[in-house]
Amino acid sequence: MKKYEKIIIPLLWIGVWTLISQRVSGFYLPSPYETGNTLIALFITKETYVIIGLSLLRVLIGLFFAIVLGVSTGIMAGVFNGFYRFLQPVLVAIKSTPVVSFIVLALIYMKSSYVPSFCGALLCYPVIYYNVIEGYRTVDTQLINMSKVYHVPMKRQLMKLYLPSMAPYIFAGVLTSIGIAWKGTIAAEVISVLNHSIGYEIYNGKIYLDTAAVFAWTIIIIACSLTIEKSTKHIIAKNKYYERFKVI
Repeated sequence: MKKYEKIIIPLLWIGVWTLISQRVSGFYLPSPYETGNTLIALFITKETYVIIGLSLLRVLIGLFFAIVLGVSTGIMAGVFNGFYRFLQPVLVAIKSTPVVSFIVLALIYMKSSYVPSFCGALLCYPVIYYNVIEGYRTVDTQLINMSKVYHVPMKRQLMKLYLPSMAPYIFAGVLTSIGIAWKGTIAAEVISVLNHSIGYEIYNGKIYLDTAAVFAWTIIIIACSLTIEKSTKHIIAKNKYYERFKVI
């Protein structure tokens, strides 16, 4: 029975969606059939693939910078407690501030084309940063003391001791950040009304009261996010170096 759950459960939810859509106006909730037709219409046009590709690129750019900054500053915060305390107010501010505020402020100070990637990186950064710190704190203290006794160079400690121990936490943070990156990037695209973006298409759907288009583009976002997440898991699983540290 379990092997059929991945098929049965989505079908059940589609059934619930169908029943509800039959009892309310299509303006509020388009039927799966109507949404499916809209999806087909989107996928037979070349522009759809360009739009998806550009939004995907913005997500990946934001995720890349979040990983680079999160890992580097997370390691520094783990090594130097003073640096951790110095960054803590910034991290609290990022976690507490609504994403809309960041988007509006970013639109004031930078080009609208840079805002989606910036906001995606900003939202993902705390997740990866705290995961790196948590991974750093789990490193075996006996191994740390031994490396100090034998005067192991810091670079070698980092590559052979700290990074392998932190790897599961970094990977978990990246996987968690994928969905967050999509949310932040698309929200920024909507508010900045950025041409050739999924967010712009959702905005147009709202302006022209085309609820089916909004649903269709939302399904595309979910599909893209799940695809990247599964691809990342597959890459991690195939990486033999980190296989023994795998937690996902």
